[in-house]
Amino acid sequence: MASLFACRPADVTLERVRELVAIGQPESLTLEYKEKYTPRIPTSVAAMANSYGGLILVGVTESNVDDRVIGVPEGTIVQIVNGCHQTLEPPWVPEIIPVPLPETDGRTVLVVRVDAAKASRPLLIQGAAPIRLHGRNSVADRAGLARLINEAAPRAVVAGLRLPPADLPLDDQGKSSADFLVRTGMFVPVDAAATWRPLSERGVQAFADALNNSPVHHALFRWCASIGEGGMNPFYRSGFNRARKIRLLWQGGPNGAPAFPLEAVARIDLPDAYGAPVSHLQVSVEVLARFRHTFGRTVPLSVARLHELVDALTATLVDDKVTEALAALAGVDPLVMPQPLGLDFLSSTDMPDLLAGNGLTSVPDAGTSRGANLLADPGVDQRDLGERRALIDSWLQQISLDAGLLGMEKVLEQLHNASL
Repeated sequence: MASLFACRPADVTLERVRELVAIGQPESLTLEYKEKYTPRIPTSVAAMANSYGGLILVGVTESNVDDRVIGVPEGTIVQIVNGCHQTLEPPWVPEIIPVPLPETDGRTVLVVRVDAAKASRPLLIQGAAPIRLHGRNSVADRAGLARLINEAAPRAVVAGLRLPPADLPLDDQGKSSADFLVRTGMFVPVDAAATWRPLSERGVQAFADALNNSPVHHALFRWCASIGEGGMNPFYRSGFNRARKIRLLWQGGPNGAPAFPLEAVARIDLPDAYGAPVSHLQVSVEVLARFRHTFGRTVPLSVARLHELVDALTATLVDDKVTEALAALAGVDPLVMPQPLGLDFLSSTDMPDLLAGNGLTSVPDAGTSRGANLLADPGVDQRDLGERRALIDSWLQQISLDAGLLGMEKVLEQLHNASL
């Protein structure tokens, strides 16, 4: 369901629509079916826009029949456009994607995608603000309407939310205690009711369980095994934990060592004050390498290993089980889950030293760097393996060029050719 909302219009196919309908997904906070055009469609558009967005599939019957996808006449799209433009205050029309039904007389399924981030909130109908509840529409009360109005001004900066600056941990002498750090994260919208509750113990455990079966867990375990240190402690609560702040720690390496060579830290933070009406879960997952502090020597970081690590981090935050656990903690549908915002990469040494031995060459007198803060292209669907890895390629190229290193494009090309 989430992929149907996030994918490009050309990728919204009849097969994807049938897949969604076939699994029996019921109407919910972010999903509604309509057999034909009805004046209630603009109301549902407004309700979803005033809530968390969602999908309206027009041309899908709720009747218990073998094939629920029946389609609507081609002119239905004009009815939806006119209905939204004439009914909504201010006038606003969502994205409407027609999906043709073959071997019919021009019938289509209309996928109406309501992106709450693009709508002019609040959207009103006859002075009232519809909102979406689970499987039905309602109307915002006085407090809810005030929230929507007050939210409208800062709403434009929501897409620009940034994680706090990443820092390498320090030892007792104020020196870096890690070789490097890689971090990604995102902000998850929170249902208003969830802002009054602590982060559920069961929900946090479900998140930890999902992480312990995620790509980042498997990638770190393989890394430990490759250096002959395959022992590990899976994600568990450790360090500063509170009702609204969660810290989960993963450790890999020899027990009893002064420091684990590999650590991963997952954090969930509900930063607003208790009971605040609008909030986001701040979610991050980072990996710390401490080879120099564990073994007294630096373990070379190959481009292949770095690419695998970054891929595992981003893949983890779009993993179905992980996003389901986070959505449950936030009290929202997995459909509205965002994707990672970008990547932080920090090193305690100059990048040319960290990436030495990868076939990269330094530009004379070009200077160097010890890190990068990289943004994700919002047009990339990170759930798609090919698109995600192309994004990571661009990140690694930027890291190397900012460090005065040439040859990353060739190294990546060789890496991908070897994996074919």
